[in-house]
Amino acid sequence: MKNVIQRHWFTTVRFDPPTPCGDTILNHAVTEVNTEQLQTTWQPNRTNHARVAELDTGNRQPTGQLNAQTMYCGTDREVGTRLRVDLVSFKILEATLENHSPPVAITDIPQIRGIEAYLKSGPALRDALAHLDYFPRELFAETIRGIIQAETFIYKERGFASASEYNEHWNKTFANSCRYYSNLNRITQRWVDYADYMRTGNLFNRYKTQSVYTLNDKGGYFIVATFCDSFHELSVEIETDKDLVITKANGTLLRAPDNVCREATFFLQQLPGHSAASLNKKKIAVLLGKGEGCVHIIDTVYDALTAVIMANQRRSNSII
Repeated sequence: MKNVIQRHWFTTVRFDPPTPCGDTILNHAVTEVNTEQLQTTWQPNRTNHARVAELDTGNRQPTGQLNAQTMYCGTDREVGTRLRVDLVSFKILEATLENHSPPVAITDIPQIRGIEAYLKSGPALRDALAHLDYFPRELFAETIRGIIQAETFIYKERGFASASEYNEHWNKTFANSCRYYSNLNRITQRWVDYADYMRTGNLFNRYKTQSVYTLNDKGGYFIVATFCDSFHELSVEIETDKDLVITKANGTLLRAPDNVCREATFFLQQLPGHSAASLNKKKIAVLLGKGEGCVHIIDTVYDALTAVIMANQRRSNSII
């Protein structure tokens, strides 16, 4: 086998507490910056900080902010997104797109300031980011998914009176959305019991990888995709023929909120016989059980098939 494509993603969410004067640590540290140096598209080899859009937070005392980022580094490019959001409202205060592949540029994205970095923000983000291509939009969405997961450790700041109230909120919001929330009568532990520990600085991490190999004897591909975050860990292995028809698929859930989640790997046997090129995200979700499946397995398979399509395009263009 020969490795022909690698894709690596890292998402992290940190709590940035306010300083005694009311600023966050990040704001406090950059008050000396010359504002004349600020510009919409930042140049490489310079340290710049954009001023935050002022959002109405009422008369409440400063509670800090969340700083979240997703960085992607792969065979095709290196690019990342950063978000700074209000801890209580989850409204976006600052958004940055960082392109670390030539032409290098760090760009302020003011269009999404004020949007809530939470569930159902997709339509507003798509409209606001219509001037960007698909991949930066996906990276911003990935960053917001990290923020949503980090909420587990700041539910009081978000207005929930207790862990039980927060747990019930998730039970209702995500009812029938995945294997876990479609089988609440069978689970052995609640979400808040699974995540019953304290995190105060770093609130959430997620790593994703996809590696594609050519099968020299068959002309097909072998794909390994992994997903590891603060709550879940899984891997998926897929083989295709030279025409991208899936011939084998299996996976393992190493960590999950409950044993019921592991049952979702059963649906991977629905993939063989389908062409990777014909499967969009919705079709993959149907094959992998939709609400009875695992959203993270669905996402991982989608990422794996995206990677093999990229590899096949590179082969067609004689890049590999």
